[in-house]
Amino acid sequence: MLISVAMAGLLSSHKPIGLHSLIAQKTKIDVKSMGKTYYIDPSGDDDSTGTSIIGAWKTLAKINASVFGPGDRILFKSGGVWNDTLHMKNSGTAKAPIIIDKYGGDVRPIINGGGQRNGSNGLFLNKVSYFEVNNLEVTNTVSTGTNYASTGIRVAGGSPLEPSINNIVIKNCYVHDVNGTIDGNKNYNKGSGGIILDGKIYGALIQSCHVANCSVEGIRTTGDRAMVARSKDIIIDNNLIEYIYGDGIVMSGVTGGSKITHNTVYKACMNTGSDNYAGIWTIGSLNTLVAYNEVYGLTGGGVNDGVAFDADGYDNDSETDGDIFEYNYSHDNNGGFMLFMNQSKNIKVRYNVSVNDIGTTRLKKLFLFERTIYDSREIYNNVFYIKNPVESLFHVMNGESSGKPYANFSNNIFYTTSTINSLSTQPDTGLRFNNNCLYPASTFTALNWGTTVLSNNFYKDPLFVNPVGGNGLDAAKGYQVRKGSPVLNAGIFIRNNGGKDFSGNALSSGNPDVGAFQHVIIANAGSSLTKN
Repeated sequence: MLISVAMAGLLSSHKPIGLHSLIAQKTKIDVKSMGKTYYIDPSGDDDSTGTSIIGAWKTLAKINASVFGPGDRILFKSGGVWNDTLHMKNSGTAKAPIIIDKYGGDVRPIINGGGQRNGSNGLFLNKVSYFEVNNLEVTNTVSTGTNYASTGIRVAGGSPLEPSINNIVIKNCYVHDVNGTIDGNKNYNKGSGGIILDGKIYGALIQSCHVANCSVEGIRTTGDRAMVARSKDIIIDNNLIEYIYGDGIVMSGVTGGSKITHNTVYKACMNTGSDNYAGIWTIGSLNTLVAYNEVYGLTGGGVNDGVAFDADGYDNDSETDGDIFEYNYSHDNNGGFMLFMNQSKNIKVRYNVSVNDIGTTRLKKLFLFERTIYDSREIYNNVFYIKNPVESLFHVMNGESSGKPYANFSNNIFYTTSTINSLSTQPDTGLRFNNNCLYPASTFTALNWGTTVLSNNFYKDPLFVNPVGGNGLDAAKGYQVRKGSPVLNAGIFIRNNGGKDFSGNALSSGNPDVGAFQHVIIANAGSSLTKN
């Protein structure tokens, strides 16, 4: 069993943001509606009533065959081990959810699914609503030499033309050693892995879980991306995802109210093949918030990918529109900071810190762009600190043949301690660089900027406080600047800027600082960037 050194620091330094209350407001428990409490103990007896500790049931088969109602609580003995799968099929109500939890101690009960068939799930919530799962340890390990897809915890939602399922909570679970088959093998399924939400779901919270040693995915939503089939109000918060073959976190097919916040993704994208994976990404997504996440240690990800973040979309159904990536810290990744696919638009990337996100193999790029017709990507007030030699800051590929890699860069700091061979693999870029700090001057002025529109950029040392990197969001604060820095109050004002910097400091109503951190405020000064 792998316990990461990152785990202890995660739940102590990343505080849940109270999102559970959003679900709880819709599911306030009415004591009068409480159902029965059932106990399960490996030393129990399935012929007992199950409604007392001394009369506990024994097996998961008994649970799978039973019918539960609103307000029922299904409690597994702390430290107990069951070598089987658990399938739940009954729903609670808004005032009386069905709850799975532990009793009798602090050690999580363990469900070992065993990977006995293709597509198996250690815990399967099959089209249930108003259902909570707390404090379980789940594995689903397939035998060596067997090519089966497997999943730790799967939630099956509604199909495109069916009603949604509603209000699912998964908290404080440890899901690990889910070794489904990988790309290139029979039964490969990218919708498998640690925790999977599949189908139309209105309201779900995955919070304070640890997902480790899983393939293919860490945590993701999946299903039909047509607007009528999409989920909404999906919140993935304060989780540790590590040692993942494929993607760390994917938010796919959502219409609004969805958030990926306060998570740590470490050593995802461990594949060495050609399939593309990323740390955290969105696809078929409307107005999703991606904030306060740390992504680091990505070494694989396929020929082109392996980026920390990705605003994806390749056709109308998969279009990503209005997502915001802010206050994230990515570092020490091989594949770059971010990918923009051709059907991503109205994307804001702001107040992030990227350190050493260009590795020493493959494309050696900071951004990966597909050509697009959408000129609506705003990338402002970020820090990009580059240590290794760069082939191209912007690698451009595929997408719309008539399009360009459009993006507007403002108030960013680009700082390199190495060399940059080229700005972009496509000289006709569609890029605009306005009011950025680019250092050192000798490196950036020597680049062929092609058709990039340059205005008011400057080439002075930003004077970082302590640019040594490291793990944890606090390490990013080393990329604040010292007194006398040329970036202080040197930014242009940008409307709808989120109101605060990486550290939570209020932003100026006039000239902000360039970079991800706000210092001295001079009110009511400066110009305005016209694009929102």
